[in-house]
Amino acid sequence: MEVLTRDNVLWDATADEMKTIHDNTVDFLGVNYYQPFRAKAKETKFDASKGWLPDKYFDTYEMPGCRMNPYRGWEIYPKAIYDVAINVRDNYGNIPWYISENGMGVEGEEKFIGKDGVIADDYRIDFIREHLEWLHKAIEEGSNCFGYHLWTPIDCWSWSNAYKNRYGLIALDLVTQKKTIKKSGRWFRALAENNGF
Repeated sequence: MEVLTRDNVLWDATADEMKTIHDNTVDFLGVNYYQPFRAKAKETKFDASKGWLPDKYFDTYEMPGCRMNPYRGWEIYPKAIYDVAINVRDNYGNIPWYISENGMGVEGEEKFIGKDGVIADDYRIDFIREHLEWLHKAIEEGSNCFGYHLWTPIDCWSWSNAYKNRYGLIALDLVTQKKTIKKSGRWFRALAENNGF
């Protein structure tokens, strides 16, 4: 709050509003997680012409040797779900929370269509499995996580890249509107039915 006040970007609030915030907590927390964000000390000059932005105080750090999703340009780091879970447990009163979004976008999935007409998206299965393994570890260690939502059940339009990257468990043919369950969708169904893998 000191930084935001000094930079004159702290929102206006009445004493009553601040008391409401102070005296209450949310019922539960939803966390979207796709990739980690890493920061380092500021090395470049801040461009104030674009207005105030948090990166006035840091630069983005790209960790050498990290595993990347080459289609999306995002780092794949499943352990971060565990780190979030333990942080909520230890620093936020272990309030109930859930993963509200997690998933892997891939461009050109049609190249993975098998002879059976199904997209063999083993990369997505591996991505989900690894994230759920870390989440399960955190739950075993007392994190109060009650759910996991995958983005998304069916390939859908994205505000940032339209239909370029597909995230769904169900493929959507944009021309015919035909929907086909991907290998990951069949795997995810078995995961739910068996309550595990």
